[in-house]
Amino acid sequence: MKKIILAVTALLVALPVFAKISFDSFDINGKNELVYTINYETTGSWNYKSSFYTKLSGDTTKSKKEILSCFPEQMEVISLLNKPVLQIRNRFGTARYYTATDSFSWIKQNEDIPLAVSVTTPYIPNSTGKWVCYIQKSGIATGKLILENTSSGKKVELCDDILYSYDSVPVKWSNDGSLLVYEKKNNVYFCSPDALGRGVEVEERYRRIGRGSINSVEWASEKYLVYIDDYIVYRINSRELYTTSLYAGIIGQGTAIGRLPFQFNTTHDNFSVSPDAASLVIAQDKKNFTYFKTLVSSCDYMDILYSKPYTDSKASLADYSIFWDKNDEPILWLEKLPFNSTKVQGSVIKLGETSRAVLEIEDSGKPVLSPDRQKVAFFAGSTLYVYDINNWNKVSHISGEKIICIVWESDNAIYIGGENTIRKWICGTDKTDTITLSSARCTFWDSSSSYIIAETENGKRYAYAGSSGKWKPSNNTQLINQATQNGNYRGYCGTTANPYFENALYIRTLTKKAVTKPLYESSTKKMAERQKVALIFDAYDNADGLPKIISSLSKFNIPGTFFLNGEFIRRYPSQTKQIALNGYECASMFFTTTNLADTTFIVDDNFIARGLGRNEDEFFLCTGSELSLFWHAPYYESNSLIEEAGKAAGYEYIRSQHLHSDNITLHQIQDGKAYLTPEKLIEEYVDLTKATKGGVIPVTIGISQGNLPTTLWEHIDLLINTLLDENFELVSVSKL
Repeated sequence: MKKIILAVTALLVALPVFAKISFDSFDINGKNELVYTINYETTGSWNYKSSFYTKLSGDTTKSKKEILSCFPEQMEVISLLNKPVLQIRNRFGTARYYTATDSFSWIKQNEDIPLAVSVTTPYIPNSTGKWVCYIQKSGIATGKLILENTSSGKKVELCDDILYSYDSVPVKWSNDGSLLVYEKKNNVYFCSPDALGRGVEVEERYRRIGRGSINSVEWASEKYLVYIDDYIVYRINSRELYTTSLYAGIIGQGTAIGRLPFQFNTTHDNFSVSPDAASLVIAQDKKNFTYFKTLVSSCDYMDILYSKPYTDSKASLADYSIFWDKNDEPILWLEKLPFNSTKVQGSVIKLGETSRAVLEIEDSGKPVLSPDRQKVAFFAGSTLYVYDINNWNKVSHISGEKIICIVWESDNAIYIGGENTIRKWICGTDKTDTITLSSARCTFWDSSSSYIIAETENGKRYAYAGSSGKWKPSNNTQLINQATQNGNYRGYCGTTANPYFENALYIRTLTKKAVTKPLYESSTKKMAERQKVALIFDAYDNADGLPKIISSLSKFNIPGTFFLNGEFIRRYPSQTKQIALNGYECASMFFTTTNLADTTFIVDDNFIARGLGRNEDEFFLCTGSELSLFWHAPYYESNSLIEEAGKAAGYEYIRSQHLHSDNITLHQIQDGKAYLTPEKLIEEYVDLTKATKGGVIPVTIGISQGNLPTTLWEHIDLLINTLLDENFELVSVSKL
């Protein structure tokens, strides 16, 4: 019986954890005002230095701490009083830039320094910015789907107990923002946010569109919603949604506009539809693309104008996007991971009876459509590009610093979130307006005034305008000579027993009774070491999940250990090289997928040694590098003879001790094998890892020897960030 998947290795010992948070610099002026920087160096999220201000008085630990910079972990444009507002969210809280008053301020700020840091979850605003949807975490891997009014803050719960996500929300807004479709318990519903907010929306059971997931529906325009049910494609007039849903059992689910030659899989397939609902592109299993012409009113098979799977032999496919130009013709954007490079490559293909590539971009970020859907913006390194999607001519570009994220404010205005600053840029110009600092190398007081000055990593200086909350470029050239004391207080950075901090900032009172306290009590609080967890990725004989896994590990700066089977190395030499090229620790899973513990085979010391040796040689011939000396048998089927034979060959065996696996097939489920959904599997892994105080969690790459309803690797982002939220430290197996 194939046992496992959470493994605990005998190598797990209590090792010191290197601090991730430190106080880098500080400056005290004569008014008892303190400015300082806090540096985060952590896996799983962005590393940056933030500027703070504190007015020292009385008990310094209780002095109010104000954050002056704002790193753009997530940005979105919302609306307040019918004016666009840039909202920025990160580990410290939520801040907003108000265009109407040209001012910046924090609306929600953590009172303390957050220790567990994971990715900030996405918000999906409608086109007016009046409403926003997001998932509010309620369990280890589950949450509630929330609809919130950005002006009043009123919230409506649309669904509970859904799979949590750090990269998507199961909703889709109509183009004019008046209607929302959402997924709930394997069905798709719609609602009017304004009606829900006023409490006059009809009961949910009368707003059901049909069975399926959010992948089953797509807005063509504010006029039409397209819905796919198995083989049939339906078009629903948005004005008739209430009538159609109310009488679906009698009049059906809308107007049938075509039949598919295959069954639409609501879990793994996606589609995009043209604004006139006359064409659609379906992505089967996120890698087979078919361009159809719909029919006026018929269930006949639709004409196919283009159909081709992704087959690039030089790169794997990580993600894709589909746009429609003014002629209602589709453009396919491919996000590729080259086998010979660590940089993402973007490819743009115009689909048709004869498709053609129109653009190739190295080191590209994800594309973002302008509100009028006529332009697309994307960044590559430190340069932001804007292209016209109708002719793919470059409209404009601007360079500066490394870009983290971008968001359109209007058809011509873009907010650029960089590693040093957040700027507003009017497309077509060469000037930007600095909104705030993202990160600062040091913060100090201007010697000739009361201004706060910050210097960024690129050496530029900015002055803080307290009245508006913004930062402006500064001509300050003074030597940085930060004061550690005045007549009332003295500060210094000292040691701490807290393993999460490299140091602590202490403030000593110099008047009356001498008292020394840390500025943040939490920075000196004794805490248990983070428990270490190693994610290991088992490559049997299928590479389908590899692009997603590598993309996620890279995005979150997470180490991983790949256990490679000989079948995988022989079948996928390019992917094997890709794993090694990206610097991941590689270990052995023997040279064949055979169950070594099966009594059908005679397994002795020589067989194990030769099998491990053959795997070493094949990996070296493929990559030019060596496997580490960790291994486990295929499917974790082992016995003492096998493990002792591996030890004699110089290998350390990674053992698994739990019952549930992420590679149980549909056939095995039908035979009564226990199956857990990804969220239940993650919950169980977290509970077991807490009980064992760390260890290893294996994830199967691809689908080996059968089909699955869904896979754990498809939700690797959720697994990674759940472990970070639970305060585990993610390491490679050799670091346990």
